[in-house]
Amino acid sequence: MSSKGQAFKEAVSDTALAFLMNVPIGFAIIEFANLIGIVATTYEQNIQLVILQNIVFTTVAIIRKTYVRLYFAKKMQKSG
Repeated sequence: MSSKGQAFKEAVSDTALAFLMNVPIGFAIIEFANLIGIVATTYEQNIQLVILQNIVFTTVAIIRKTYVRLYFAKKMQKSG
């Protein structure tokens, strides 16, 4: 497979995995925010919720992308 094709396959795989992970994580973040008192009824609470979501999603994305990249690199080594 060409490097462009491999890169596209990796990108689609990572994006699909991200979607499957982010939907339940998003609900969990909202539940956690409600638990600690960020109900998002005011502008300040909305900002707090957005910051919390971005911290969580960025952390998960870095970890997820690292493992997806390692998986595809290992797969390329076996086929190379």
